[in-house]
Parts: sequence; structure tokens; C-alpha cells
Amino acid sequence: MKTSFNDSLKSTEPLPMPSVTSPAEILATLQMVPDLARCDMLKSYGKFILNERLFQALLELPMDMRKEWLLLLN
Repeated sequence: MKTSFNDSLKSTEPLPMPSVTSPAEILATLQMVPDLARCDMLKSYGKFILNERLFQALLELPMDMRKEWLLLLN
């Protein structure tokens, strides 16, 4: 791929928008974590609405590890 910096600036194609998880989906995911206290859920929710990558990391964990990780995170 041999394009110059100036050639790339001339492109009129719009950049794709990054995918963003909705706050409702984040809340629903946190509500599925067994025995997570309300205050821990709210702290986690506050972090996840600001940091998509952190929320994706939570989704990669098995359900039985999520609560412990959330408590370490908070």
C-alpha cells in the first residue's frame, strides 16, 4: 500500500463510527452478576459508561469470575 499522506487527506469517504455499548446493555449485564451489591454495581456502571474497553474485558470473563473482578476493580 503506497499512498502518500496528502493522498489520504484527499479522501472524501466518511470514517466509520466506533461501536458503543448502550448504557442499558451495560446495566443489564451488571444485573446478571450474582450477589453484586447495589453500590458496587453503580461504581462499575460509572466506569463502564466511560470506558468501552473495560466493559469488553468484563464480557470476556466467565460469569463465576465477574463479581470478584468487579470488586477488585472498584
